[in-house]
Amino acid sequence: MKQQAGAFQLPLITWLMVALFGGMVVFAAVKLSSSEVPTIENDLVVQALQRGKPTLAEFGSDTCATCKKMAVVLHQLEQDYGDRLTVAHVNIIKQPDYITKYRIALMPTQIFFDANGNETGRHMGALTPQEILDKLGVANPRP
Repeated sequence: MKQQAGAFQLPLITWLMVALFGGMVVFAAVKLSSSEVPTIENDLVVQALQRGKPTLAEFGSDTCATCKKMAVVLHQLEQDYGDRLTVAHVNIIKQPDYITKYRIALMPTQIFFDANGNETGRHMGALTPQEILDKLGVANPRP
């Protein structure tokens, strides 16, 4: 039986995407499987938790479209509810040690903490302001 030429060939772009994605998965696995927890000098999340308010730690970058949308939402929440909650913005591209310390796999990732600094939940992707307030347990005075 004659084998057709190109029957198992994929376009070059497909191979490049597979190689790139495979490399990212390996990098993430290596970074996340490390038993060493980095010490981050002046940890933004720890500083935010010391304020004693419900805290949202948002891990993303300025090159991520969803992160940029979330930055607008979080800025507005800080303006409207800054007396009742704290937001820590972390750029994991510029500060990669946070990836391991807080076990970040995708961006944006939000980690929710109560006023005592206990983690109460996580989310990956975009959220509405009301979803954030609900997850932090902050009452919205608006009708």
